[in-house]
Amino acid sequence: MAPKTSKDTIPRGLWIRVLLYGLVGHLFAAFLIFLFTVGK
Repeated sequence: MAPKTSKDTIPRGLWIRVLLYGLVGHLFAAFLIFLFTVGK
């Protein structure tokens, strides 16, 4: 096992990246849904 440190959880940079990608993905999906509903 790896030695326990104060940072034995997920690193902060990875969390920020996951949150940003999730947010951007949801915004992109909402934009596509908006385009399809307007284009009808």
